[in-house]
Amino acid sequence: MPNTNTDRYISFSGLDCDGKAQKLARYIERYAQNSSQLSEYFRTKLENRISLGQDELFFTCSQINTVRDLFEENEDTEALNLLGQIEEDCC
Repeated sequence: MPNTNTDRYISFSGLDCDGKAQKLARYIERYAQNSSQLSEYFRTKLENRISLGQDELFFTCSQINTVRDLFEENEDTEALNLLGQIEEDCC
């Protein structure tokens, strides 16, 4: 049975922030291959993320509004919902 007792202000326990951020990163990587200004922006940011040693959660939280724009541009409600969970629970 999953742990339903979560409190991000104490420990992030039970929230699987890293797992959610890794899943979200796959969406970002997919849309970064498209042909748009936001996609080009994210191609550069993803390259920089690796060289700076940023994990997916840090990257997502620091780019939250631009990530939202990317998903809205691609009309991806599933990715937007996941982003909303991460923003609420983990950032």
